[in-house]
Amino acid sequence: MKITVDRTKCEGYAKCVQAAPKVFQLDAKMIAEVINPKGDSDEKITLAARICPTKAISLEEEGTGKKLFPTE
Repeated sequence: MKITVDRTKCEGYAKCVQAAPKVFQLDAKMIAEVINPKGDSDEKITLAARICPTKAISLEEEGTGKKLFPTE
């Protein structure tokens, strides 16, 4: 799964870090970044994207580029 964090949307709530701590961390500017895209289960990563208050995380299938989240 390809994980992208829109750094212009992230406001540092760290919900993603709580949901998938092996995948996300906050950098020195308190903006989320991906540290290990395979660190947690797809379910935890999807939950992290869904609970992001600013919808800063997008998910795509590797290879096909099919958008998994957000789907709109």
